[in-house]
Amino acid sequence: MDELFDLSGLARSLERALVDVSGQTVAVELTPSPRPEMGDLATNAALVAAKRAGTTPRELAERLGRRWVEIVGEPVCERFEVAGPGFLNLFLGPSWFRGAVRRMVAQGGDYARDVLAPAERRKVNIEFVSVNPTGPLHVGHARYASMGDALCRIFALAGHDVTREFYVNDFGTQMVKFGVSLAARYGQALGLETPVPADGYQGAYLADLAAELVAETGDEYREAVAAAAPDVTALDSEVVQALKSWGCERILARFRATLDRLRVPFDVWTSETTLYEGGDEAHRGFAGEVGKALAQMDGEGHLYDAEGAVWLQTTEYGDDKDRVLVRQTGEPTYFLSDIAYHRDKMDRGFEHMIDIWGADHHGYVSRMKAAFTALPPHEPERLELLIGQMVNLLESGETRRMSKRKGDIVTVDDLMDAIGVDAVRFFMVGRSHDSTLDLDLGLAVEESSKNPVYYVQYAHARICSILRNLGDGAAGREALLAADASAVEPGPYERALVKALVRFPLVVREAVEKRGPHRVHGYLGELAAEFHVFYRHCRVLVDDEAVAAFRTSLCLATQTTLATGLGLLGVTAPAAM
Repeated sequence: MDELFDLSGLARSLERALVDVSGQTVAVELTPSPRPEMGDLATNAALVAAKRAGTTPRELAERLGRRWVEIVGEPVCERFEVAGPGFLNLFLGPSWFRGAVRRMVAQGGDYARDVLAPAERRKVNIEFVSVNPTGPLHVGHARYASMGDALCRIFALAGHDVTREFYVNDFGTQMVKFGVSLAARYGQALGLETPVPADGYQGAYLADLAAELVAETGDEYREAVAAAAPDVTALDSEVVQALKSWGCERILARFRATLDRLRVPFDVWTSETTLYEGGDEAHRGFAGEVGKALAQMDGEGHLYDAEGAVWLQTTEYGDDKDRVLVRQTGEPTYFLSDIAYHRDKMDRGFEHMIDIWGADHHGYVSRMKAAFTALPPHEPERLELLIGQMVNLLESGETRRMSKRKGDIVTVDDLMDAIGVDAVRFFMVGRSHDSTLDLDLGLAVEESSKNPVYYVQYAHARICSILRNLGDGAAGREALLAADASAVEPGPYERALVKALVRFPLVVREAVEKRGPHRVHGYLGELAAEFHVFYRHCRVLVDDEAVAAFRTSLCLATQTTLATGLGLLGVTAPAAM
């Protein structure tokens, strides 16, 4: 009986009733009715199943309604109506609303936990942010970090075994440019004429980094840089490597500090450089995971040599052209590193892998899926690539532009300083990842109902204030909650709030299935709105002990759900504002 006090349980009971009256197995969906006179919930199950059942939708809806009431009893369903072409409108009884609140309060912080059935749960790797350690994290990275972390939290609550991973792109051309740019700034700090190359990194952050380098190493590299001046691209490769490694470590330390402040933890940090290290034997001149990947693809017959390069036959798997893995110079491409990296993920036992990439990676999807199809065990569905879109910062009605190479950027730390961590986390998941996001900096700091994060947090804080006013602390609250509320008739505002609350597990499941933390974001706004309406019309601490007990329980369930939902988005749930 307890399972009937949530929407999933009600849906399953309707599915059983539908089998009884039609022999048809249909996944029943329940939706809130738009108006009270249309009932509390509605389903189109009869419309879906009628043809196969050999009857009309209205006739089947009538039979379904009668059978369902027989199964669940009138205390759960007072009555039903058949509407339109065959919709079934359900009018739930007071005991259902009381039971739903009682169930939510009993579950507490575990409400909506493990909404996925055991057979649906997977060992999942979610890789996000992953960026060249060549400069500060900017606002685009704040979006990918906020979305990725929220997705990990939602997946874990739903029942998946989640590993969060940051892939450090510390190998290749961009890192060489970073090392050369740092050398130029180092020379400048020592009074040398060493301009940053035109295709190098121009940001002022490199001057700060160079000052740290001078403070730590003094003039250790002065002679080498002076010998190459003014053209630092002529600097000895060993010196570039040393400066690149030093700078990379410092940038990664800044990444970790920024992400920690943003409340984004990672379980694994994988260095691209390490993919070329280790292993007993090299293949085509490459060791480590890269050599293993090349050997595996060679063994499958997917590689060929042409024009002095090594190619992968990605056209066999839907790509528009074959791709180079090893250049004529003998240098590997980024694509080869990515293949080796994902092959290693499979070796680590992940049943499903999700990568969150920036908008500039859209054209990379088809070749990566082709490579994943070519790799044993040839299961491209195990790799899922989500492409995030850009963030526009609006300030006084104008959009701020950013370029890491030129140094004209707004960093994640700048953004957190300006609007706070909670606002960054909440606003960054306000829209689907495949839509451009406009972040209004003025709105983000406004303390009003127009500011969505303030509105939701204020609802939580208001409930905390109500609970504090119960008197006698926790003991007083427990005594009130223990009062007999079995005869309470929930009014329309109480019913509306309960119906909003029971949607939460479905929202969590939907957020998992659609990879959409923005769905939790939107739900929290709707729940807060329902609570504020309830608060305006229903005084909680009334003389009638039974009513006070029911409304207090309803407040407690709302507080817990708001706190859980905010926590999924990495946002705090303040007790006072």
